[in-house]
Amino acid sequence: MDRNRKNRRDTTPRVYDKKSGEYRPVTDWEEHGSGERNAKYVSPQRRADTRKRRRRRFLLLFYIFLFVTVVVGAVVISLTVLFKIETIEVSGTSRYPAQAIVQAGGIQKGENLFLANTKKAAAAIQQKLPYIGTAKVSRHLPAKIVIEVKEEAISGAMEYKGKYAVVSSNGKVLELADKMPENCPSIKGISLSKADVGKNIVYGDTSQKDTFQSLSAAISANKFDKITGIDLSNPYKIQVVYDARIVMNLGLPSDFDYKLRFAKSILDEGKIKDNEKGTLNLSVAVEDNNAFFDPSYTASSSAAGHSAQNSSG
Repeated sequence: MDRNRKNRRDTTPRVYDKKSGEYRPVTDWEEHGSGERNAKYVSPQRRADTRKRRRRRFLLLFYIFLFVTVVVGAVVISLTVLFKIETIEVSGTSRYPAQAIVQAGGIQKGENLFLANTKKAAAAIQQKLPYIGTAKVSRHLPAKIVIEVKEEAISGAMEYKGKYAVVSSNGKVLELADKMPENCPSIKGISLSKADVGKNIVYGDTSQKDTFQSLSAAISANKFDKITGIDLSNPYKIQVVYDARIVMNLGLPSDFDYKLRFAKSILDEGKIKDNEKGTLNLSVAVEDNNAFFDPSYTASSSAAGHSAQNSSG
């Protein structure tokens, strides 16, 4: 029994004692103590573990520093050497030449692809070139900028301070012309407070805004391409002139889409001849599913008005 005890390895932590010149067991206070005062009393194993931990922390910090340095270097190189814009392409339909569109956007060849402010460029194009309704500027790797533009739909022109403000369907001022533009619908009955090119008109009567925009949207949706006049003078008798010969009375400012769709079906089906002039009353089309045409009395027109029903329902 005693022999087994002697052969058994003693795992008790020991520390060298300078006074006695021998290794003695480490006390609890010395083993669990902390700070520089107790550092000389810790076992060799604990000192080795401490050195390993410090080395691992140093290596971790070194690798983090190395990784950050590589990433920063790659970013600097990509922003100064690589990805320089070589091509700027313009697509879509517009009355403006491609070079004017590129110049308005402000992006130039040689700039860094990722530093180019595409949103600011798109906004600048729409502001400086009013006839452009939408502009989208996008990046294409490795070195290309694409500008997609779409022409603004013209709703008509209205008088403003001795000039003619050409406006889009949403009321954006596209141009201030000295005379009435050719092939442009004439808009009457809208009170204008302000009209600056590139900005939306300011209405003197705010109630006219919704009426004009919803009417313009209905005209565009039904693809009426021969509208020559719009009159909002009487809010109870909204009128649209088609082909300079047929006055469409839409009545109250409501259900524009239905009324214009009704009118288009009548015209497309030939219920009104191409040489007839007169007034097409659509004011009760929603309630009665019916419209009345009152022709002008000319040699080529009938002597009495006639009604037309919407065959499409």
